[in-house]
Amino acid sequence: MTTTNKIQINWKGNLCLQAYNTKGLTVDFDAPKEHGGNETALTPMENLLSSLAACSSIHILIILKEKQLNIEDYRVEATAERCDEPPRVFTKIYLKYIFKGDLPTQTVKDAIRLAQEKYCSVGGMLKKDIPIVTSYEIIKDP
Repeated sequence: MTTTNKIQINWKGNLCLQAYNTKGLTVDFDAPKEHGGNETALTPMENLLSSLAACSSIHILIILKEKQLNIEDYRVEATAERCDEPPRVFTKIYLKYIFKGDLPTQTVKDAIRLAQEKYCSVGGMLKKDIPIVTSYEIIKDP
């Protein structure tokens, strides 16, 4: 069975674009000022990096929720290195997962590994061409 995703892009003026899906949900895009944009939204490459961090996060959080763990706070710091010459592709991506709560280290490591190796579709596509380096930190209450 094949699943189909459909997105439409509408021009909002200058270099501002809005993507929307069949449910009417939207994401805005813009370009940096040095390329003539208004910087009112993330660039397409920033959206790609955000999509990777969000996709892996959703799966990590699902795994940890199934373990009935209490996550007090969570964030991801995503950084990507890019080529200087066009097409300025990502050459390496770093994802640092930061958790707050009394979480077992091995369970967190396993959740990150499963998300990266098995469940995250965005990562599955990107890791074929780009190294993705992950790290984590667990902040425990004193």
